[in-house]
Amino acid sequence: MADEKRRRKYCLPPCPAYDVEGMESWLCDMAGRGFFLARDGFFAGVAVFECGEPRPARYRLEAAQKSTSMWADDGGEPDLQAVELGEKYAWSYVARRGGFYIYRTFEPGARELNTDPLVQALALESVKKRQAGSVLSILFWLIVYPLLMLRGGLFLTMINVKTWFFLLGALLAVWMFADSLAAFLSLRRLQKKLRSGGWETADSRPKRAGRYHAKNALQLALIVLFAALLLRGWSVDVMNGDKIPLEDYAGEFPFATLRDFAGPDGVGYRMTMRGMSLNFNCVKEWSDLLAPRNFDYGEHAQITGADGSVLLDGGLYVDYHEAASPWLARRLAHEYRRIDSREKGFELIGPLDLGADYATAYYTGLHFPTVVIQDGCVVVHVLFYQSGGSSLALEQWAQLVADSIMD
Repeated sequence: MADEKRRRKYCLPPCPAYDVEGMESWLCDMAGRGFFLARDGFFAGVAVFECGEPRPARYRLEAAQKSTSMWADDGGEPDLQAVELGEKYAWSYVARRGGFYIYRTFEPGARELNTDPLVQALALESVKKRQAGSVLSILFWLIVYPLLMLRGGLFLTMINVKTWFFLLGALLAVWMFADSLAAFLSLRRLQKKLRSGGWETADSRPKRAGRYHAKNALQLALIVLFAALLLRGWSVDVMNGDKIPLEDYAGEFPFATLRDFAGPDGVGYRMTMRGMSLNFNCVKEWSDLLAPRNFDYGEHAQITGADGSVLLDGGLYVDYHEAASPWLARRLAHEYRRIDSREKGFELIGPLDLGADYATAYYTGLHFPTVVIQDGCVVVHVLFYQSGGSSLALEQWAQLVADSIMD
């Protein structure tokens, strides 16, 4: 076993699987140097060769008429009849890569597996169709579907997940789509070449192998980085690791809170719903390229007057953003309203005259009053509900919020 491992060589292919001409030429060159593709073929993008005495060999990539995935029928291996037919003409099946089966012969006088380029072009149609399906699948699942899931909140999503992270994911999605599309276009060009008479493998050596390897290494590194950051972000989000209790926040909030709603008559303050969830009575603050300062704020409290009567009892949720420009702030305001309007039970209360550049109010699906206010570069999305007999008019608390962001 140890001798067998020492007699093996592992190489990165200089070209993608769909570069049929380049692959055939490279494998033939490797045989001339004493390295012959092993039955293991390709694993995780690495080619496995067996070492031996250099000898001439010819390799041919045959378009697979079915999926070559290990999850496909027969593990993606070719039909036994096709293998036996190849052996009849001195061609042995070796391995598979991409949508192709790889055959080899050491017989100089062995006839070609397929002598008619038009037949090869026809056989390539199955591989091209599967690649076209892959292009459409990547386009939908990596680009169209995520955009649909944003529900019109593109800028809000970018700010909430960090713009640089969003752009990294977008880059990888577009990159993977471009790779898949390039494979399809390459197969189509190959098909045209076959229809015009084929090619000479000896004249089709792969070019720019270094660039191909560098591209793959960079893409893999970015995918690993993105996956690690995504996992870390998910863990932080699940554990609320980026949120801190309100009592531990040392700074001042740039928007009105429940204490401001209660006014100077509110002398008694008691947080409610404590210990029920990490989402209650906590705050998250972060910075982003599109919005230098952001808050995700949640407060539940009961405020009483000097005589012990309840002045205010309820919950306040605030999304606050200081955008990079007034234009972006207005887009964020519209995105908040657009997202909320898709909830069942949405009911528009109407525009509010609060002195801000933009203000609207409505009931959400839970029938809680919500306001969206934008003034200059600042936008707030505020949901406030009351219980315990307290009753503060929407116009009153909305004006307090507007005044706080316009100071």
